[in-house]
Amino acid sequence: MLRLLWILQMLLVLVVLANASGSSKTHSHRYLLSPYRAQHNPRTQMDYKRSASAKSKDQAEVSNDTPHFGTSKEPIVRLTKSGRKVQLHFLMVRLYQHNKFICMGTIISEKLVITASTCFDEGGNDLVSMKMYNDKVLDGHKIPVNRTFLKGADPLLIAIELNTAPPNSSVLGDTVKLCDTELQNYSPVELPLWIRSRHSIHSQITYVKPIQECRHRLKDPRGVVATGSMICARNMKYTAKCQNAVGNPLIYREEICGINVAGHNCPAFTGVDLYIRVYDALEFSIKGMEIIKSSHIEDTIL
Repeated sequence: MLRLLWILQMLLVLVVLANASGSSKTHSHRYLLSPYRAQHNPRTQMDYKRSASAKSKDQAEVSNDTPHFGTSKEPIVRLTKSGRKVQLHFLMVRLYQHNKFICMGTIISEKLVITASTCFDEGGNDLVSMKMYNDKVLDGHKIPVNRTFLKGADPLLIAIELNTAPPNSSVLGDTVKLCDTELQNYSPVELPLWIRSRHSIHSQITYVKPIQECRHRLKDPRGVVATGSMICARNMKYTAKCQNAVGNPLIYREEICGINVAGHNCPAFTGVDLYIRVYDALEFSIKGMEIIKSSHIEDTIL
């Protein structure tokens, strides 16, 4: 009996010593409904400290005036003549052929829609049906880009002329502001994506990457897919499968500067998306003349 009591006393002593030793390696947290309790080893606490240099490599590459990455509000675009600003969803249309959804397009004037040729099957007819944000049905047909005010830097750009202007159009007697200069690498841009199931636009704020980066990620060293006339945009969002974003615009400072040519994360996640460049031909020419004039090229020649 005495021996049993002695063993119990020894066990109690060991428990007390273990508690004393453990208390020197832990710290306590106080809960609202309980006293202070030990939680974890102080060394573990180091894992919870935010590093001052925790910015990613991609963020470090961007200039200081770049917006914060992440989900943005619905993009706004400006009109050319009035300067009025319009929410993008008023301009987005869903394109159909043979009663089948194929991709998206953007209204840029009373009777003109732009999209990418990768929407369509080769040898298909030129007739296109469209639905606006309010399910209003529009009909149109493909026309050559050189018959419009557009300047396409790539033959993949498609122009669709509407048979009749949409009622209560946001661009009545006006046009959407398009880029008048080429985007520089690391310029901040918005990548909208029309989500059909939600009938709304999801957008992310990201930036332009060098075209060589797209080629590297797409394993396209010769630039067969990612041509020099395209915009390579960083895709900050990972998705488990390809998102059919073909025809969705790229927005820069409330201007449309590109059209998605292959979707988001297609055929698999690479972290970059490709866009066709699109310009207002007149504005692009005027801007070019201003650059030439400001450089005093005449004096150099003389």
